[in-house]
Amino acid sequence: MANEITVICTNIFKNKDKEVFTEAFTLKWIELINQYEKNKGQSVPVR
Repeated sequence: MANEITVICTNIFKNKDKEVFTEAFTLKWIELINQYEKNKGQSVPVR
């Protein structure tokens, strides 16, 4: 449907609360590192 919107990217830097910002920032780093580690063993397709 044309009215359904899926948010792919959210901005965690707009939060002015330092504790919430720090927690969100740390969780995003953990997510990034886990994604990197998960994909580390996979071969990259030739373009």
